Amino acid sequence: MKRRSQEDRRAESDRRIIGAAIQLIARKGSAGTTLAEIGVAAGYSRGLPSERFGTKHALLDAVIDRTEAAFQAQLAIDVGGKSGLAAVEARMEAHVNGALRSPDGVRALYLIYMESLTVAPELHPRIAAQGNAYREGFVRHLREARRAGEVRADTDLQLHATMILGALRGVLTQWVIDPAAVDLTAAKAALVAFARRALTSGVVAPGKRGRAGSDA
Repeated sequence: MKRRSQEDRRAESDRRIIGAAIQLIARKGSAGTTLAEIGVAAGYSRGLPSERFGTKHALLDAVIDRTEAAFQAQLAIDVGGKSGLAAVEARMEAHVNGALRSPDGVRALYLIYMESLTVAPELHPRIAAQGNAYREGFVRHLREARRAGEVRADTDLQLHATMILGALRGVLTQWVIDPAAVDLTAAKAALVAFARRALTSGVVAPGKRGRAGSDA
């Protein structure tokens, strides 16, 4: 049997430490979780997380890195080659699918979001930048939809992207607070349907435009 290299062993221990951190933070938040607890939960010494990451802030950054990588992978699957309104809807679904497939990761991330406003302000710039990136993703697809005539020409892209992201985060925050009260699968379908109605209200289909013109 081939012996693993020191680099492999280190990478595995880092993965286990980050995984343990996600599970503990999902249960009691980052403020209620110590580096020592994370080390024990990962199956190592109490001091290994400090040795590897130095500070709790650095470990929380690694947790955000892990959850963001998982989301981007989910996004690539759900959006694929779609564009325009179809991509807007797929991007919405990706946010909720992340919670359905990796509940601990999304719950931990949302608790970190909340704590960045209170007990962990050093994380706030990164959390704000992440939100801006998500919003710009919606703006990009809404711009495609506007060019394709799928939404009105006077659609305020930034405003609608903000509303969409706000609705998603509102539902997911409710789920974090009381998981039993929120059916994420039903909420996903309802959110997508609501966004489609709001974005396509007043849009005339290409075929109907031609008929309307001939009747004039």
